Amino acid sequence: MLLAAEERPSRLAKAAREMAVAVCAGEVTNDPGGARADCPFDDLTAMLEVEAAMSSGLISTAADIAGQVVAGGPITTVTSAWSALALARAWCFEGRFADADQLVERVLTADDIDDWPQMHLLASGVRIFVDGHLGRQDAVDHGLRALHRRCPEEVEHDYIRAGAHVLAAFGATAVGRLAEASALVLRGGGGPYLQNLQIVDRLYGYEILVEEALARGDIEGARWWAEHGAGLPIHGHIMATATLGRIRARVSVALKDTEAGIRESADSGVLAAIVGSDLEVIRARIIEASARAAGGDRIRGIEELEEVARRADAAGAAAVKDWAERELHAHGRRLRNAPGIGWDSLSTTQQAIARLAAAGLRNREIAAALWISEKTVESHVAAVLAALGTTNRVGIGRELVGEVPPVLDSALTARQREVAVLVAQGQSNSEISVTLGISEKTVEKHVAGLFERLGVRTRAAIAARVRGAQSTSESPH
Repeated sequence: MLLAAEERPSRLAKAAREMAVAVCAGEVTNDPGGARADCPFDDLTAMLEVEAAMSSGLISTAADIAGQVVAGGPITTVTSAWSALALARAWCFEGRFADADQLVERVLTADDIDDWPQMHLLASGVRIFVDGHLGRQDAVDHGLRALHRRCPEEVEHDYIRAGAHVLAAFGATAVGRLAEASALVLRGGGGPYLQNLQIVDRLYGYEILVEEALARGDIEGARWWAEHGAGLPIHGHIMATATLGRIRARVSVALKDTEAGIRESADSGVLAAIVGSDLEVIRARIIEASARAAGGDRIRGIEELEEVARRADAAGAAAVKDWAERELHAHGRRLRNAPGIGWDSLSTTQQAIARLAAAGLRNREIAAALWISEKTVESHVAAVLAALGTTNRVGIGRELVGEVPPVLDSALTARQREVAVLVAQGQSNSEISVTLGISEKTVEKHVAGLFERLGVRTRAAIAARVRGAQSTSESPH
């Protein structure tokens, strides 16, 4: 209507239209924004442009527009509060949680915040979002209680209230409060069709509902929510499409279709990278890496989970790092230090002890070889394990691929070689039994046979032989 009423539509009219179609129809805007004009309606125009960009998944554009308004100045107007919160949200998606943390605190401590109840409510939702991803469980609990007091059940929801509930649900999900997150989504969304939410937030809401259903083992319920998400009009909306990809990947993995799970999550990560959402890239990569580890490509999946956990840690996304570490634990691993960093922190003596331990020597044998006490060896081994972020000597060996010389005995049976390789990967007997589809008792017999055939007495020594054989076979000579 605004556009039709003007022969030469103003920037304000254009911004109003683009926000309306982005929020209500999921139609992506065409690069909203521009240089500030300092006209009477410039602040209102900027608010509309920021929200149109956020609703379109244009993270960097929204950050640019909001940054022009905030520009490091004080929060003294509704426009500056709105823009600061939009910038904080954009920074979260970009993985800048420390910056977002400081900015949202500036809004909540602004002198006039109590006079702007809607901005206060929205800031509370962003606060919970940020606290959740920073791993602050107590702060999330406090924030959720305050949100319920500010928005009792009988209060009619509007656009701001709906958005605040979704943001709070993100934070609750990050710290594992899935049941409460689902309740927030359904309450803010106005029911199972989430009709009170804009298109992209509906997808985020359905992702939370799918995750909660899968956590309860309700695969059919997860599929039902996923089908709701798949029916939304998201053509051309990159961020919404990326979110739908993560939803489909989660359901595919739950249905044991790891190939589809890998494909959907990988595509989702690519789309998230296009719009500059580092947080969404990390989330997609965790799903992809875990699917790989479960689908037979265990070594690559484990390595990718470790890499993405470190990336989340670098971004300050403690909750996402914890998620990656939980996936590692589910596959029988724990997060190690980045290759080279932990190793370089070791002394020359500790590095020598690490090599001997990885080769399968016991503490007393290392002590005899280096002419030091067994007690000293124990102390150094503990330091090595801590520096390399592992709990056993097989884990030490994973940091020294190619350095341990022994060769796997060719006289082993095919099954013994399979067991030996899985031992070198760090799998326990129970994990090996699942991987190979044999009983744990049979695995114990094969491990005992490996000790006898290889003339070793530890699993670390078996792993050393396997690594030596692999490095030899991979040599061009």
